[in-house]
Amino acid sequence: MKRVIAVVAVAICLLLGGAGFAVSKLGEQFGNQFGDVALSAPLAGGVYYTQIDNGCVVRDDADPDMPYRYELTAYAEDGSQTTTVFHTSRELRDGAYLRFDAAFLRGMISWEEVQTDELPAVVLDRLQ
Repeated sequence: MKRVIAVVAVAICLLLGGAGFAVSKLGEQFGNQFGDVALSAPLAGGVYYTQIDNGCVVRDDADPDMPYRYELTAYAEDGSQTTTVFHTSRELRDGAYLRFDAAFLRGMISWEEVQTDELPAVVLDRLQ
């Protein structure tokens, strides 16, 4: 009986360890593809802000419809910092401020350019 309990305990440990490893690799994959915002955004989504820096854009011809890959620092409305990765069909205006919605595991789902006076004060302080 003790042997059966020991075998079951070892099997459970192996299953939990494997599941933890799989989750960490999945998180790493999403982080690389969509940035940390894909893992830190609330399940229901959240609002974030970033500033375009065309010095950070990389031409990625893997997707001919969206060849420009941006990886930028972004800030939530409360000022907490994260990163976002997204692709566009064209280079965006250097220095432009973007407000974007992000969802858990999806990353950026929509964006719009905003003016300086539309940024929360804490975000503006961090972006300048």
